[in-house]
Amino acid sequence: MKNFKVYHFDAHKYSCSFGQWYEHQYDVMKETEAPSFPDDYDYVADVIAPDIDEVFHLTNNIDRSWTRNPEVSATKTEFRSTSCGDVVVDENGKAFLCASVGWEEIKKEEV
Repeated sequence: MKNFKVYHFDAHKYSCSFGQWYEHQYDVMKETEAPSFPDDYDYVADVIAPDIDEVFHLTNNIDRSWTRNPEVSATKTEFRSTSCGDVVVDENGKAFLCASVGWEEIKKEEV
C-alpha cells in the first residue's frame, strides 16, 4: 500500500461556485490563466491505497460519504468528491492532475 495526499481545487478563489467551475475546469486548467498547484488548492485527505486510481475511487461519494472509508483520513469538514482538475500527490512527491480520462503528471516546472 502507498500513501497519497489529495488536494481539491478551491473554486471560491476564482469567484465562482464549484458547479460553474466543474463545467469548464479541465479546459481552464490548460489555459495560461490556469490555477496553480498548490496555491489554489485545499489539502483534503490522506489516503492509503495500492494506486492512484483507487485513491479516486476512495474519495468519491458512491454508496456513502467517502470520508467514512477506513483508508481515508479527511483533513477538512466540508467535502465533495474528487474530480477533474483536482490533484493527487504520491509518496514520492509526484503530483498528478485528474483529467477527464486518467491522470496527467504535473511537472516540477509547472508546480
